[in-house]
Amino acid sequence: MDAVNYIGIAFWLIVLIFIFFTFHNIRVRRLKRLVSGEKGFYWPGFLLSSLLIVIAFAGLWLASYATFFRNVDLTDKQEISLSYKYKPLVMSSINGRFYDVKVENGNGKQPTQYYTYWVDGARYQISSNNATIVSGAHPMNVSAGNYPWKHDELAKQEKKTERTFVATMTATYKSNFMNGLGIRAGRKATTFSMIRVPNSSVIYIKKDNPK
Repeated sequence: MDAVNYIGIAFWLIVLIFIFFTFHNIRVRRLKRLVSGEKGFYWPGFLLSSLLIVIAFAGLWLASYATFFRNVDLTDKQEISLSYKYKPLVMSSINGRFYDVKVENGNGKQPTQYYTYWVDGARYQISSNNATIVSGAHPMNVSAGNYPWKHDELAKQEKKTERTFVATMTATYKSNFMNGLGIRAGRKATTFSMIRVPNSSVIYIKKDNPK
């Protein structure tokens, strides 16, 4: 684990300890007033309790935001490092014909497709949540266009493989304070694959749902 992530671990511990201290302190002060017979409204105690609760929940919000809810721009070079891999596709025989990629429809309220392809003798399967298929003359589609590709390198792969390759982009959180606060430094932010084929004739679409 990246050492800067210990900033986030330490911050979470401080926040949780402070939350425990806050409610324990409020309870103890209230019990002391009950024991001493003080039953009226006590403004100083109320203000102190309110201040402690505000600080506790502000700390909890900041820790939660940094760890779970902070969206990072993939084009922000201060926060994210990008790496790319390119591999030529290998055709596979399905029902006596050869294809570059097989498409299967999944189940669920938000239908997901599963793409199976072969490279260097190895079989890979990835969902449409993290991949797209690009076919035809244009080397990009709407889904792939949302990601920061190296277009010069894609153009080289277009010529080198005759539009038959898979390009995979991986974004990794850099080692800095904010990523450390969110316990993200060195971890993978996202990955996305663009499966490039020359035309739809090399795409096998399986009609029934995968088992």
